[in-house]
Amino acid sequence: MNTVGRRTTTWLQYILLLAGLAVFVGPLLWLFSTMLKTQGQTMEFPPEWIPRPFTFEAFTRLFSSMPLAPRWLMNSLMIALSVSLGTVLSSSLVAFGFARTAARSRHFWFIILMATMMIPYQITLIPLYLLYKNIGWYDTWLPLIVPSFLGGAFFVFLFRQFFMTIPKELDEATNIDGGNMWTVYSRVILPLSVPVLLTGAIFSFVFSWADFFSPFIFLQTPEKYTFIVGLQLLIGTQSQDIPALAAGSFISLLPIAAIYFFAQRFFTEGVVLTGTKG
Repeated sequence: MNTVGRRTTTWLQYILLLAGLAVFVGPLLWLFSTMLKTQGQTMEFPPEWIPRPFTFEAFTRLFSSMPLAPRWLMNSLMIALSVSLGTVLSSSLVAFGFARTAARSRHFWFIILMATMMIPYQITLIPLYLLYKNIGWYDTWLPLIVPSFLGGAFFVFLFRQFFMTIPKELDEATNIDGGNMWTVYSRVILPLSVPVLLTGAIFSFVFSWADFFSPFIFLQTPEKYTFIVGLQLLIGTQSQDIPALAAGSFISLLPIAAIYFFAQRFFTEGVVLTGTKG
């Protein structure tokens, strides 16, 4: 390829990257712009990207129309952290069994486990609702938290693929030193799997934090709502206050952005190394 051809290819790559950046970053920039505008400015045509003047009145109106917002934020945080903890503990233990034990039927049961990922959640919703209603879990956080302590097919797959990249010679060395399978799991596998464990924790936190459907179905008392449910209720009552809705959306994005910013290195390493073997 001559010099002109290489330069053309390079420019095409830059153009494609800029187009992709605009697709993903553009809505976020518009969100930031909208939440700093007045209600009148959001109705202007043509719209302006830079608010004139900058104002934080949208946040004031948001919390005045959502007096329970701080409590909903705390509810979302507690539920999401509990789900992350339960996911890492249970799914890593199940994944260890699939990756390290010599059971003959482990491949069969792993296929069955993966097949459950193809079952839509809506199909199991009615049986789950009746179950939680009968055992007294309705209108509590238990339906949102307890299932995470029973493992999840996606996270079992994620952890198993990473565990299989760890040499089994370490297991044999631990057994020679008098360790059992629990020792291998707790003192060998888990310390070497911090990147993928943090990746699973991030994924589960994001899924739980952004989940609207389950809290909306299983929670009835407003004081127990999550922030996403409360924000959806605000959309139904304050649909004309676009800056306040943008402010609420911005607040809902903050925990996810903060977690990804501080754990980006582990997140990238966990995703890259998963699935390189097995």
